Amino acid sequence: MIKADHKKYARWLFIPYMNNLLRKNFSHFYLVNDFPEIPVDQGLIITPNHISWWDGFFAEYLFKKFLNRKLHIMMLEEQLKRFWFFKKLGAYSINPDSPRSIIETANYTRQIVNSRENFVVTYPQGEIESFEKRPLTLKKGLNYFIKRIEKDFLLLPVGFKIHYYNEKYPSIICRFGLLFEGKRTVDAYPFYEAAFMTNLDMLSKAAEEKSFVKYLFAK
Repeated sequence: MIKADHKKYARWLFIPYMNNLLRKNFSHFYLVNDFPEIPVDQGLIITPNHISWWDGFFAEYLFKKFLNRKLHIMMLEEQLKRFWFFKKLGAYSINPDSPRSIIETANYTRQIVNSRENFVVTYPQGEIESFEKRPLTLKKGLNYFIKRIEKDFLLLPVGFKIHYYNEKYPSIICRFGLLFEGKRTVDAYPFYEAAFMTNLDMLSKAAEEKSFVKYLFAK
């Protein structure tokens, strides 16, 4: 597997580029609700839906505003080999076709989450799917990964939606789901899956009603 190799210079180069790219391609970045309070003594895994090529950009832009932790984001190994620069921003790999790679990635994820200076972003769907698709494909890999984590940690479902209003460019809309105690989720994984889907349904409703609490793009 490919491990993350954080470099400060990579962020100095990438963050201004990313901010400019998002503002050029999207008109607004709205939050439907507030980011939950995360205790500093808890590990954290954030699990967004996977709707587009932009998803990693959304995660980087959003979570750096709320978390004073080091981002680690799980990517398919074939993609990370192609976009190798992302490992210097915190990306690490998984090869779902290799049992050895899955075990290595699970052990590496455990090490990351056990350190409170970090957080992990991983996509339970495992692949890009339309926001409107129902049912979504929620794979069981996440449950396998969280079983290997010894220390206390939290699991946060997050929903992103790309939505067009009466403007040339679409808006990014985000909603935070219920915060789960990770160890309890292992034995109650269907409740996490239900909460993941409920959050997306509530996000869709908020997008239609234009019910937002915060606008993130600064003028």
